[in-house]
Amino acid sequence: MECKAVESPFFSIVTPNHNSGGDLERCIKSLRENQATFEHIIIDDASSDDGFLWAEEQAALDTAPELVLRRNPDNIGPGCTRNYGLSLVTGRYVLFCDADDYLAPGALDNLKAEIEAFEHPDVVVFRYRLHCPHGDMDSVQFCTASVEHTQREAFGDFMRDTIVSSPWGKAIRADLACALSFPPLPVSQDSLYNLDLFGRAERVLYVPAVLYHFDKRSDGSLTRKPFSNQELDKFHRSWQVFEDHYRTHFAAAHGLPLLEVRALRFVGVSFIMRQAINKTQDDSRVRRVILAQLRQSSWTALRQLSLKEKALLISYVLSPPLSRQLIRRSQYAS
Repeated sequence: MECKAVESPFFSIVTPNHNSGGDLERCIKSLRENQATFEHIIIDDASSDDGFLWAEEQAALDTAPELVLRRNPDNIGPGCTRNYGLSLVTGRYVLFCDADDYLAPGALDNLKAEIEAFEHPDVVVFRYRLHCPHGDMDSVQFCTASVEHTQREAFGDFMRDTIVSSPWGKAIRADLACALSFPPLPVSQDSLYNLDLFGRAERVLYVPAVLYHFDKRSDGSLTRKPFSNQELDKFHRSWQVFEDHYRTHFAAAHGLPLLEVRALRFVGVSFIMRQAINKTQDDSRVRRVILAQLRQSSWTALRQLSLKEKALLISYVLSPPLSRQLIRRSQYAS
């Protein structure tokens, strides 16, 4: 996928929109408190609400020249919609921002200063604030001052989830961002995109600032959908694609322990949490998938998990109802 060879604006923000209502307006306005030049590419993915109409009205009045608006004739999902947005990029760095999320005031100016100070790294990763129904929480503090990491270090941090697997939370050099694409999977397309991204990025800058607001207060959050067998199949299939891609392209350079640790978190911890948060009864099919993954995992991988993650997995093996109680009493049930 190729971008247009235009040097300005400095940033291209790509936003897929689907029935985001008034949140899209909040997203758009959050970018305006910056001096850095930017374009905001918003692709509406066949919404049935009026949220995108407000953006079109602003563009028609010429009050929002930064807006680049397009509509998909049919719903194609966030991954393919982001690919469409990437094909329209003209900026030097790309950020992804979901329509129901928003950036912190001055985030673009902050990032531009860091990018120029560190002589244009391939990727800049930054922190986010999670907004849940019962409170807010900042993401892990992976550094206290801006620091550049090697490709191997950043790749390991991505695989261990120190760097968030979502498309947002990072500024990516445009030629690199547009050389990649989101695969046509129903879920977890962003993990595959980021796997290739950190497999290629040679210079990765870590910035300690909280620059993104991730809003999970809506009942439509993906983690609150019932974890049915159909949902299980989607997530498990996405994991199998991720695993095969890693083994084919990255295992020789980075080894298998990183993959084992990520499998424990994605197939183990994540699947257990999805069941518990949705307050469903323990599903024997989900349990078989989780236990099969645990049997395949080495003690070396298990030792790399946090104490909380180990406790969750052990409690699930011994008593699934106990693990659900532990999760519902924790911050994850927010």
